Amino acid sequence: MATLSSPGLGSGIDVRSIIDKLMTLEKQPLVKLSTRVVELKAQVSAYGALKSSVSGFRDAIDKLADLEKFKVFKATASDEAVATVTASSTAARGVYNLEVVRVAENHRLAAGTTYAGTDAIIGNAGEMMTIAVGGAAFDVEIGGKSLAGIRDAINGSSANTGVTASILKDDQGYRLSLSSNDTGSAKALTVSYSAADAFALTTLNTDRDASGGFTAADLDASVKLEGQFTITSSSNTLSETVQGVSIKLKKAGTVQVNVDRDTSSVDQSAQAFVKAYNDLIATMSKMRSQTLKSDGAALGSIESQLRNVLSQESQAAGVFTNAFEIGLSTQKNGQLSLDSKIFKSAMERDYEGLANFFADGTQGLAKRLRNLADSFLETGALLDGRTQGLNNQINREEAKKVALEQRLTLVEARLTATYNSLDSVVTRLTGTGNLLSQQLAGLRNLNE
Repeated sequence: MATLSSPGLGSGIDVRSIIDKLMTLEKQPLVKLSTRVVELKAQVSAYGALKSSVSGFRDAIDKLADLEKFKVFKATASDEAVATVTASSTAARGVYNLEVVRVAENHRLAAGTTYAGTDAIIGNAGEMMTIAVGGAAFDVEIGGKSLAGIRDAINGSSANTGVTASILKDDQGYRLSLSSNDTGSAKALTVSYSAADAFALTTLNTDRDASGGFTAADLDASVKLEGQFTITSSSNTLSETVQGVSIKLKKAGTVQVNVDRDTSSVDQSAQAFVKAYNDLIATMSKMRSQTLKSDGAALGSIESQLRNVLSQESQAAGVFTNAFEIGLSTQKNGQLSLDSKIFKSAMERDYEGLANFFADGTQGLAKRLRNLADSFLETGALLDGRTQGLNNQINREEAKKVALEQRLTLVEARLTATYNSLDSVVTRLTGTGNLLSQQLAGLRNLNE
């Protein structure tokens, strides 16, 4: 680009200022284009936020759009010190009485043979000890090792099938102890040796089934259901005693288990749906008055379709045909409100009907709203189409900006060259004028 090295030097005219002001006028279309690009990008961002809001709305209604999600139950235990309970979707309402006769135990062994210290060397090299946990056995070399070394070899064995070794100390000395990692007869321990028995391990567990002596069966939990059905379990977690209910035994005692529908979770899902719907409406309302005020038709279309779904009557099985009957109502600002009392009453009146009203495959309100939200988010659908259209406009405006910037560069170069030439002409004329003035002055002096 041509420049003025000393603009106005000869003429005294502020040429640079003149060119800058002319270029300011020339750049007005460029300023408008830049402003337009900023506006378009803000609209693209707004549609991105709207997509996010629609997606959040869709996620919030998922729990109401699936009949399986209404199969929620809660289980409570009258004495959680005896047992704790949880319910799954396969549970059924009911009250169950349990007597925990005994809980399952880990099988524990302690050595009858004691040693003076944990560094005492036991047996001869090559001697083996075989430990079986239930039917799964593994071998450990104990000969020539210290008591502590044997403990570490058992615990560190890659073949260990579920036992932990430790060392006990009493007044007589140090002794080896073994404990099954899991409870019950299925994980009872047995020990054998390739040479002499170096430990004389005996069971620490006691006879709990009145059989006259300890047997592996004493390790199992024993429970009576309804005072007449006996349940024996190697685990303290009963998963099949009451269908759909997991019972974790804590100690002996009696406990009553109550299983009922978890209506609070359904109420929370309904509240989350209303909040997400209202957030979506609020987002569109704000955009209509700000970023997307020039595209109210698209926002109006979304709101209209949402209202249409909400106002349609349902033919799903049950006593409810419209949203008003379950406590939903539309406010003047287009948002929803949920009357908790009416909603809870509806659950008590016809729970299955309420589930169908929301989640029926063809008639469910939440089902239809989720499908509508999906349609808004589909590639090529309303939101995607608007975004793509805006991006295309941005690309066109950016191309116009590049072309205009190139033209402005040429304009400024032309103006600079013109004013450079003008300044040179004025400078020469000024010099000539000064010379003539000097000559005239000289003539006057001669005449005097």
